[in-house]
Amino acid sequence: MNGAVTSPPTDFPVEVTSDGVLGWMTQTALRVGVAGVVGVDVVGVEEDLLLQQQQQQEEGSEQHPHTQLERRNSSEHNEGHEQQHWNRLGMLLLVSTLAALGTLGNIFAIAAVMTEDHLRKKGNVLVVNVMLAGLVVSAGVLPSWVVALLAGWARPTPVCCASWLLTTLAAHAALLTLPSLAWENSARVAGRSVGVAVLAVMVGVSWAAACVITVTQWVTGLAPMHCAARMPPPRPSTHTAFTSGVGVALVAVPLVTALSIHLHTLLAGRGGARRPVPPTMKPPQALTRDLALTGTNLVVTAAAGGCWVAGLAGDWWAEDPLRTGVAWLPIVAATASSFIYAAHKPFREAYVQLFHYCCCKTSVSLSRRGRSGEAAAAAAAAAAAAARPASDVRVHIIPGYNMYTTASARDHRPPIHAHVKTPRSKESRRPKHHHKKDVYEL
Repeated sequence: MNGAVTSPPTDFPVEVTSDGVLGWMTQTALRVGVAGVVGVDVVGVEEDLLLQQQQQQEEGSEQHPHTQLERRNSSEHNEGHEQQHWNRLGMLLLVSTLAALGTLGNIFAIAAVMTEDHLRKKGNVLVVNVMLAGLVVSAGVLPSWVVALLAGWARPTPVCCASWLLTTLAAHAALLTLPSLAWENSARVAGRSVGVAVLAVMVGVSWAAACVITVTQWVTGLAPMHCAARMPPPRPSTHTAFTSGVGVALVAVPLVTALSIHLHTLLAGRGGARRPVPPTMKPPQALTRDLALTGTNLVVTAAAGGCWVAGLAGDWWAEDPLRTGVAWLPIVAATASSFIYAAHKPFREAYVQLFHYCCCKTSVSLSRRGRSGEAAAAAAAAAAAAARPASDVRVHIIPGYNMYTTASARDHRPPIHAHVKTPRSKESRRPKHHHKKDVYEL
């Protein structure tokens, strides 16, 4: 024959593909050895089939990385979404815990000043004012954060401006109260008394000045820009001048003044009109308690006041206070102030009593406790009254010396009057055993 027909090689990979009926028929003809009858160039067919297989493999290799990339992106998206849910849950638990602790602690501190005898002094109204500033944050700002987390609002949230207003108001009110508190403690240690009108003016001025500063920043556009929906523009020069002036005059100066007055009061110690004479004599207990309270106020001023100042500075200058962690400093100040006061013994005892009263439902007396001797005498008298029979009669003889006498009701002896003389008989002169029932308690 003129046309040379080559026989198919024995190692030819014979496969049935889905390229069409023609390909399938060609492969079948090659299997049964009828390639010469059909007159097909087997070499060309082999090349075409190999080319088609290579193209399919290349297409599959091109599609496979895209599929893996899509699957990888999908899995990473699911993991990121799940991680975001866990982050929201952790943030929700943290904010809720801080809100509960801060609110409960501030309420306990206010109640301690109102109920404890050693703290029920008019000068401690300034302590109550500091606790009220913390209560504004713990009961007003943190619940709004909880609502934003539960609603899943994107930042900036609709409550961002309200949170900033309340936080700034509370920070300025607390910082302006601290110097007044330090001055009142110094006057109390020195033996001077501050009038109620002066204390009322101090409290009113602190809140009024805080309101003026906050509203001025909001109206003039000098408020922090992290609550804006778009990218904040560059800060104007007026913002720098305003924050510098307010920060130095109404933030840094009050804190430094309060710390200086507290340190001077503690270092002076027994100075003033209340110096005991001679100096080696033990100081009065009231002076010791006032000095202890001054030391506690110094710690609160340094810790809480420093957090208030840092929170305001970060709120003014940081682009994103929540991401950098500066926004948590006012919350720490509002939560920790009431727990720092637990270092003072009257506050600590009042906290314990309030905890038992609120949580354990036990009746607690918040009045001044009696002396240990009087308490022991009352307990002994109650035990003696419980041990006596019901027929005994108890007569109070001398109130000042707590002397009592008891006589059995079975002695039907007639009453003896001063103007009636009863003749003495032999039986009356005899000692009788029931006379031993007369008991005197001193």
